[in-house]
Amino acid sequence: MLKKLSLAIIFCIIFFGFFYSAEAAKALTTPHIVIEGEVWLLDIESGKRLFLLPDTYYAAIKNMDENFYYVTFNGVEGKVEKQLVSTVGYHTQAAGTMQELKVHPQYGDFVTIALKTSMDSAGEDIHLPVNDSFIFLGLYPLSEMWYCVMYQDKIGYIKAQRTTVPEMQIPEFAPEQPNGEDKGQPSGNDKKEKSFFKKESTLRIIIIAGLSVPAVVLIALLFKPRKTKRGRYYYEE
Repeated sequence: MLKKLSLAIIFCIIFFGFFYSAEAAKALTTPHIVIEGEVWLLDIESGKRLFLLPDTYYAAIKNMDENFYYVTFNGVEGKVEKQLVSTVGYHTQAAGTMQELKVHPQYGDFVTIALKTSMDSAGEDIHLPVNDSFIFLGLYPLSEMWYCVMYQDKIGYIKAQRTTVPEMQIPEFAPEQPNGEDKGQPSGNDKKEKSFFKKESTLRIIIIAGLSVPAVVLIALLFKPRKTKRGRYYYEE
């Protein structure tokens, strides 16, 4: 009975050890794309350009297929071409570039100002009250600079010169280093879909080894042959 109970405990330890190792590895890093050069966030359904992703920044990968990574940046879901980016594992939430803007005071005499709903077609305009604020999402450079913005959960486009920040300065993204370690960014497409698996595999091996060795020792002790003591006989008068 004791052996059966011990074996059940050992099984539970090993099972939860594998489960914990998988969860711990998952928590260690999340796959992200590394934005380098001109990379556009595209609409998932139509493939239309939403806005230009900022150089040096990371975007968390939610899914992928043969040609695209499906990512979220500044709270907007979209996709990017796989051939344009490299990937990296990142242990924390990557920073975005959202900031609050307003319509430039020179348009204060108007009641509303129109936001284009799409830069690729003539969609219905969004009427933005000139005194309301909106959220900057990304750049859309043409002959003039446009901003992709969000107003009341709707995405629209406005000329940069019509906002309170006509020349947007986006600082370079500085990845947070785990425990002060130096973690350089990957370069080239040869590291795609590989770099963020390395640490997870190492952590899994360490955890499994740490839990398996004591379990094996306990099994050996349970089934170790025991010497029986010889009976002693005493002569009593």
